[in-house]
Amino acid sequence: MKRFFVFFAFVILFLQGCTIHYGMLDGSITAESFSVELFEEQASNAPAGYGATYTDFLKDFVISRTKMKLKNTDADIEISGKIVKYGTTPLSVQSDEQAALNRLSVTIAVTAINNKEESQSFESNFSQFSDYSAEQDLATIETQLLDDINKKISQDIINKLSGNW
Repeated sequence: MKRFFVFFAFVILFLQGCTIHYGMLDGSITAESFSVELFEEQASNAPAGYGATYTDFLKDFVISRTKMKLKNTDADIEISGKIVKYGTTPLSVQSDEQAALNRLSVTIAVTAINNKEESQSFESNFSQFSDYSAEQDLATIETQLLDDINKKISQDIINKLSGNW
């Protein structure tokens, strides 16, 4: 029984030393507040209202994953952007030359102005995608795909803001 407790204690100590903490990723973000301007829809085939939908998504995502507070004016970090690419492409083709998988891709051009630490300001394009079966109708699963893509792009933005990646 004593060996079991020694082994158990060893395993706990070993696992504790090997863990990587993935909590809030804003450890290097010194800003206390942020603002997000309405994202423009420049991609002609993006769904109507996607810019506004993504703007709201990004606000909620940053609030839930950082310590920053949302402000309408005089924010430490000012974020703006444009939806510059939105489209689907066939990903894999079956033997009968029909697509087996399709890919929905989105590219968003983002400008982030850090009023506290100017060196952390940036202009970057963020691209992400989500794959779906060609048997599925895009209109029926587009919301799910965009939720996945929005999460990925928003995480990329936070990573860039934190300077960790």
